[in-house]
Amino acid sequence: MGSKFINLTRTAIASTSRLPITPARAPLLPSFSVRQTRQASSSTFGLRAPPPEAHPLSYKDSSIPYKTVQLVDPETNHLLEPQSLRSILNSYDQSTHTLILVNLGNPNDKQSIPIVKLINKIEERKKERNSEEKSKLKKKLNLNEKEIQISWQSELGDLKNKLNLSKNILEKGESKLQIIFANRKKSENVSESKKQDIIKMFNDELIDHFGKKSKDDEKNLKNGLYTLHFIPLDNVRNEIQSKIKDQQSIKQLEKQQKKEERRKKEEERRLKADAKFAAEQAKET
Repeated sequence: MGSKFINLTRTAIASTSRLPITPARAPLLPSFSVRQTRQASSSTFGLRAPPPEAHPLSYKDSSIPYKTVQLVDPETNHLLEPQSLRSILNSYDQSTHTLILVNLGNPNDKQSIPIVKLINKIEERKKERNSEEKSKLKKKLNLNEKEIQISWQSELGDLKNKLNLSKNILEKGESKLQIIFANRKKSENVSESKKQDIIKMFNDELIDHFGKKSKDDEKNLKNGLYTLHFIPLDNVRNEIQSKIKDQQSIKQLEKQQKKEERRKKEEERRLKADAKFAAEQAKET
């Protein structure tokens, strides 16, 4: 019986071994899923917002989108006869000048022609620099604002120190000054007569000697605040402004001198290079 079972088992194994064996395959993903994923990713990532459209008057030189234009005469500032954009572009050196669009004309009028103007780059840069210098000078000439806070409960020595500080600020002639008197926290209130004495001391020492009032005093009875407003005297302010202008003029002069020195050095290098080239040419001949 045992031998029969063994024989049957061997037969089954032999028959099974003769069957073709095919390796297992992974299930295929639908092809559309890959395409959908790519489409989804491209529609949500890596996109940039379209650049803003350029303002029509920002077009220059060959980027001006008009064939016929009117040029502003650089000498008379009057409009010349209409002409082709190409003819104007061929008439100037773009390294030193640029053509700008200054007026689009009337889009509803077919006879209306855009207006262009020729700009000297060097002169334009000079204007920009002058404007920058004026802006800097104006900023320097403007008064700064400074503030001194004083408590009504201050001792006489502290009051004198704050008074001297006020004098120094106004004496420099560079700043407006606010002097704010206030109650010290958790301190006894000062009588009205003492407050008036303190205010009088500051006014008597400062007015007409170091400064003048820029506006009326401000009084807040609820908070116990009292504010004095001062500006420097006119003669002090004028002297400071003159100094600032003189310093500005000196700086501009120094810049011009440095520029002229650079120009001379460049000219010397150019002359040496020309002389060297001429000497080499003479040797060859």
